Amino acid sequence: MKLSAKLLDLAKTLLRSPDSVPSTEAAHAALLFVHVAWNKSLGNLDALTQYGKMLSEFEDSNPALWNEFKETDHDSIIQSLVLLKQQRYPEDNRVIVVCGMRPGRIHVEWQ
Repeated sequence: MKLSAKLLDLAKTLLRSPDSVPSTEAAHAALLFVHVAWNKSLGNLDALTQYGKMLSEFEDSNPALWNEFKETDHDSIIQSLVLLKQQRYPEDNRVIVVCGMRPGRIHVEWQ
């Protein structure tokens, strides 16, 4: 399974309507949370210290962003994703360097 498919699988778990097309901001925020949690599950905390600024930009762009999520507590979201990554993909130890969206697809770079 491609890494991008794994990230999409995890990101959908955060949304109230996982089979609907989310707003651009919600999609980006969900991927950002997955990126942070994935790396945290591997002991890499670089993204954890920097995600807040990007998340604030998504919130500024779409004040209703959190209506699309099941929960709003950032720490809880990340912790639940860490556990889910460990359950679903325990053998995948790739560290995500870049994660984002391009038209029609998810772009991921890892090491």
